[in-house]
Amino acid sequence: MRTEDIRYLQLHERLRQGQCSYEDYELLLTRVVGQPTVSLREPPWNQAPMLVFRNEIRTQLNHRSANHNAVEVGTNLILCVAQDFCKGKAVEEPALLKKLLELSDSKTEHLPSLFPLVPGMPVIITQNIATELGLINGMNGIFRQLVYDLDSVSTDSLSNTFPTNVQYMHWSKSVNQKLNVILKICNRNLSQYQ
Repeated sequence: MRTEDIRYLQLHERLRQGQCSYEDYELLLTRVVGQPTVSLREPPWNQAPMLVFRNEIRTQLNHRSANHNAVEVGTNLILCVAQDFCKGKAVEEPALLKKLLELSDSKTEHLPSLFPLVPGMPVIITQNIATELGLINGMNGIFRQLVYDLDSVSTDSLSNTFPTNVQYMHWSKSVNQKLNVILKICNRNLSQYQ
């Protein structure tokens, strides 16, 4: 993230040198979420990135944000459900599936078991997908569309974190579908490259 606020840039420079002033402290207080004058429901705070110290909190915030975006846009939430395998076979035992889906991201190689998507929601690309197209790590974008085949996902073992009007799908389909997702996430006009 880059800032264009001159006062804030100067504050950072003084902070690096250990020469902060009381005015710097007061400026930092204006950036603290939780001040009585700041509402996370109003711009620009409703689009600000949030830094959290635990992956579980990040996941909860992402789920709440996706639910909120779905209601705000008036569309159904798309919930991608992880397809877990054991010895090459898909896990189908409901009790085991429920336990696997309830594991925190820190126990699943930082991959979420439930991944909510809403057309129009802001996203950040976390890998260099196609550097020549500008699809690089850290790039902001807008999720537009997910291309997938309908399949049956049992909702018996899923949590009640999400509303009832959710459209479910399995997450681990083909690389081609994931590339379609990534290309449609990008908030750029890619027609110039075709």
